[in-house]
Amino acid sequence: MDKFLHAWFNQTLNTLDDILVRWLLLLGMVDARKQKTYDDIYQELEALAMKAENLQQALSAWEELSQTPETIIAYQSRLKYMIDEVAKLEDAKYHAQQEGMKKGIEQGIEKGIEEGIEQGFKAVAKNMIATGYNNEQIMQLTSLTIEEVLLLRAEFEVE
Repeated sequence: MDKFLHAWFNQTLNTLDDILVRWLLLLGMVDARKQKTYDDIYQELEALAMKAENLQQALSAWEELSQTPETIIAYQSRLKYMIDEVAKLEDAKYHAQQEGMKKGIEQGIEKGIEEGIEQGFKAVAKNMIATGYNNEQIMQLTSLTIEEVLLLRAEFEVE
């Protein structure tokens, strides 16, 4: 291992080409006897891990294994909290969409009813025109405006 560390510090080690070197550096970056972590090697391995998926997985596993029980519990609690928050947001978004759809349907029904009533009044007004009612009588009985009655008379005369 000292040979690799010596080559590492002399910058003669090609870490990108030699997968064995990467694994050995990963395993050797913590000196359990001296309770020391080689931070410079760790930083370099992090940079390499971004390029090598296997090394990234090993580095993640090493980080998980090297945690104390307290940090593991804190990490898991934080992770659970974040997952719960995402679930709450998704749930709120879902309910907002459902509520929006419900309001949209209600508005559509209301508009449809209004249009149906208007079409009904126009059909009655056409019948009234056909039977000889005057504009005032049609407006009174159907709530149509004079413009609408005149348009219907024009349509009726064209037919």
